[in-house]
Amino acid sequence: MTPTLVLTPEGEPFMATGTPGGSRIITTTLQVILNRIDQGLNLAGSVSAPRIHSQLWPDQLSYEQGISEDSLARLQQMGHQVVPFNAMGSANSVEYLGKGKGTLGVADPRRPGALAIGEAKAQ
Repeated sequence: MTPTLVLTPEGEPFMATGTPGGSRIITTTLQVILNRIDQGLNLAGSVSAPRIHSQLWPDQLSYEQGISEDSLARLQQMGHQVVPFNAMGSANSVEYLGKGKGTLGVADPRRPGALAIGEAKAQ
């Protein structure tokens, strides 16, 4: 499942995420982290955003529904064979909101019945 802990530059906990999914584990986990940190999405948006995956064999780029048509066209122009894929992983995640503020848990909507619990503290 590749549970992954992300720390702040100061070494404090920031988030934890992980997913099942065989060869898609690393790309799914990385996309959740990049969506949260680099793209600035909140944790729920980071987990539920559409995903892409490419590997050596088969030589194709898999994508979930929601990747824009212009992005797919550009990838094809670059020589990629793009293939739709139903769902990639189930990246359940938790974000630490800070000392005394609690945590925020997010269950991946790709897995029916998945649940997450966070504990936000009132201020």
